[in-house]
Amino acid sequence: MNFVSYFTATADPYYYAALLVDFILLFAMLVLVRVVFGRIAGGINTTEELAKKDNHAFGISLGGAIVALAVVFAGVASGDIATNLITEAMFILGYGVLGIVMMLCTRWIFDKIVFPKINLKALIANRNTAAGILDAGNMIATSIVIFGVFSWQDGDWLTGLGLVVGMFLITQIMLVFVSRYRVHLFARRNEGRAFRDAIEAGNAALSLRFAGFQIGAALAISTAGNLVIFAEGANVFLSVAAWVLTAIVLFLVVIILTWLIEKVVLHGISVESEVDLEQNFGVAAVETGAYIGIGLLLVSLLG
Repeated sequence: MNFVSYFTATADPYYYAALLVDFILLFAMLVLVRVVFGRIAGGINTTEELAKKDNHAFGISLGGAIVALAVVFAGVASGDIATNLITEAMFILGYGVLGIVMMLCTRWIFDKIVFPKINLKALIANRNTAAGILDAGNMIATSIVIFGVFSWQDGDWLTGLGLVVGMFLITQIMLVFVSRYRVHLFARRNEGRAFRDAIEAGNAALSLRFAGFQIGAALAISTAGNLVIFAEGANVFLSVAAWVLTAIVLFLVVIILTWLIEKVVLHGISVESEVDLEQNFGVAAVETGAYIGIGLLLVSLLG
């Protein structure tokens, strides 16, 4: 039997119809991100910001939002296909909208809780590239965690919805602690100097390293779902507790392994001085690569 005959004999028309419905709905929501992003940024005209004002910070932030939503939507589409197309469309649309709402919530949490004294929207509007990278990194990191939660949950839609919302809140708390840890570490390394002052001064290298650390930590947290089996009928609270404990352990693994990599790859280089004070983008890029690289290794080995 040749390839065409085999494909024709084994293909399920309903399966491909459902995939088409999923793609159309998710693609439509992804295209609308430009309009939504402009409105939540204070009614900003995205065309004017990108083409007329050449606002690179806004472009980086918008690019981060597009990547983040694409990751979230990938998590939405990762579940089993419903028994009919209408149910499938409602499921995808509902969880897609939920994913967008979650991304809006994480931006609010990042602004009001992680950096309450930094007005990221104002800094981005004023073309502060460091603020744009910080915002984009946070959205991408959160989307990776949401992807893991969407992929992990199982069971009926009501249980799944409650689990997704609950896990989102828990993982946001974890990401807040991750972010605050980096802010505290910066102050300790720089004799009490405030992280926000460096961002307002436009230290894009510092933002890049911060974003890389967040994404690496998010990859580790997301991987926890591969080690903790959640099945329909299982004790939800015990499953979530095991998931959180595993995520914390993997997060600590990321910190230890990236520290070791930095000592080897950046041997003889004062990372703190180069990034925190001299704004060395190259050194920050190496650190970012180490953080994300370790996170990806965990995903590959434990997936």
